[in-house]
Amino acid sequence: MAIAEKTVLNVEGHAPARFLRTRILQRAGFGVDEVDSAVQAVERAATAALMLLDTRLPDGDGFSVCEKVKAAYPNLPVVMVTSVYRTAQARRDAFAVGADAFLLEPVEPERLVRMVEGFVSGRFKTGVERNETSWIVTDAAGQIIDLTESAAKLLNMSRRGAMGRSLPAFFVEDRPKLLAELLRASEGVIINREGTLQPRDRRSLRVHLDVSALPPATGVGTQLRWDLEREEPPAH
Repeated sequence: MAIAEKTVLNVEGHAPARFLRTRILQRAGFGVDEVDSAVQAVERAATAALMLLDTRLPDGDGFSVCEKVKAAYPNLPVVMVTSVYRTAQARRDAFAVGADAFLLEPVEPERLVRMVEGFVSGRFKTGVERNETSWIVTDAAGQIIDLTESAAKLLNMSRRGAMGRSLPAFFVEDRPKLLAELLRASEGVIINREGTLQPRDRRSLRVHLDVSALPPATGVGTQLRWDLEREEPPAH
């Protein structure tokens, strides 16, 4: 199926934001259908290859829409986008009702296109939380507790060698600011921005950085999940 035949249902109550996302996706070659209400989102879900869903709509909220849509069409990818609900609990709530991704505004155009393309092509799987990134779990101070093989490769280390190291030490820009952000993440706020990562014995690279607190566990201190997505240089 050609990419233009894979229709994205763009659900957004704020017209300027809806227009911008539509233009970004159309320029990338996707067909886009627009609606601005919860009722229309549920009605039109059957025609979509992916739903791009705002969390706040004039006649309802995106969480309820996602739950209804996933009950009827469990294999339809739903990417929720928000400028309001910026906490780790909101993200957990989104995944609990079936969302396949939870993005914070502003979303870089390249990242939005990569996310949509990943799901409509089948490269990203529905029902897998944040499957597009490498992740690292640290304590509240940034000491590495666990990580994926792909994350270890970004650091140019083995998984075993990375354990216990300070992850903030791999970031070359304004570490005091990063440490202050970790405190906010520990308090439940999602940190969402770009940064420069310095792997061991390799050149630095740009990554999209997403840090949020994991659900509290008895007998375990605050743990943070870092999702790292390498920013690819623009094609020439």
